[in-house]
Amino acid sequence: MASHVPETAFPLDNYVYELPADRIAIHPLDERDASKLFVWRGPGKVEHRVFREVADILPEGSLLVVNHTRVICARIAMQKPTGGIVEVLLTDPELPSRDPAVVLASAAPSQWRCLIGGKNVHVGMVLTEPTSGLQATVVRRDGAEGSVALAWRDGQLLGDLIDEIGRLPLPPYLHREAEESDRDRYQTVYAAESGSVAAPTAGLHFTDRVFAACDARGIDRATVTLHVGMGTFRPVEATDVRNHVMHQERYGVSRSTVEQLLRNAESDTPWITAVGTTSIRTLESLYAVGARIVRDGTYEQSMHVGQWEAFDPTLHNTPRADVFRALVAMMDHHHVSSLWGETQLMIAPGAQLGCVDALITNFHQPGNTLLLLVAGVVGEDAWRAIYDEALEKDYRFLSYGDSSLLFCRKP
Repeated sequence: MASHVPETAFPLDNYVYELPADRIAIHPLDERDASKLFVWRGPGKVEHRVFREVADILPEGSLLVVNHTRVICARIAMQKPTGGIVEVLLTDPELPSRDPAVVLASAAPSQWRCLIGGKNVHVGMVLTEPTSGLQATVVRRDGAEGSVALAWRDGQLLGDLIDEIGRLPLPPYLHREAEESDRDRYQTVYAAESGSVAAPTAGLHFTDRVFAACDARGIDRATVTLHVGMGTFRPVEATDVRNHVMHQERYGVSRSTVEQLLRNAESDTPWITAVGTTSIRTLESLYAVGARIVRDGTYEQSMHVGQWEAFDPTLHNTPRADVFRALVAMMDHHHVSSLWGETQLMIAPGAQLGCVDALITNFHQPGNTLLLLVAGVVGEDAWRAIYDEALEKDYRFLSYGDSSLLFCRKP
């Protein structure tokens, strides 16, 4: 194990609860911002509100950080040479680039990691989508996981092509096919950068009305990108969480966003609210990279963030203004206008948050890494009290469910 893995046992059983099937929200509410909002300011400090009131609760002049990734229609029904149907779920590109935005905006062939649903599919087999001529040659197969090389005709951009022929990959626990309405409701209103196979669902509650209320209170908004992979749904199978290998996802940030973060950090009332688990993982990954620059005194830092860096005591307590200033300086040093990398960062009890003060998030599945993240934000004991009360108060759970606002510190 790496040196920063927690020394004491980390039993998965501590992060399991009973979720009745009828508490899983199968469809969204008619109005995005009509969801319930569970506000937790600390033990015994709970409010039950409506999401459209969130601007009244956040500190004036604070900063909201949202993940503006966009879900792609990644589920594609294809035919084997024998005529049998196989479903290919594209998860993330491997070649010629790891950046989904680059690959989706290209008409050139590409290779993708994927999930393959179907029997008797072997390496070398050519699968075909009959209406478009898209071909997927299987180059790797390991159980349900694999890789396919995509090629198609007519010079169409891949993103446009799969938008026509594919379906949205709704979470498996919804147990239903995507409907036409999901094309709108399973995207945030600010979705812009295509590349995810799951929505950053904390953001589904936001509307223009909510953002207008935030503007009126001087609450600014910044965007980051983390393209969500299927690993977000993968259960933790290890009985000791220390033995779980965290999934890796691509994340990025523009110079203008880092400068916004720096201005907030240098203000009289610094406060960052992360919208969703993807935003907090992105922000804390950036914090880890910036803290490494401050610690090591060099801009030759990898943007890869390992699983246990939030547990690294040598990165703790670095002032956030120093961190964001270091990231701006690194961009200057390398003459780039954005930073991109891969993160495996795990946030769980014992992790130290470097730059996030509050988290907006939905209610998550038992025993997965998102619930561990919530426990890392509010504490090992508090998460269960929050979830017990949410169940008692008839909150709706998971992707299309209700929301929570969890304070990491007092405003």
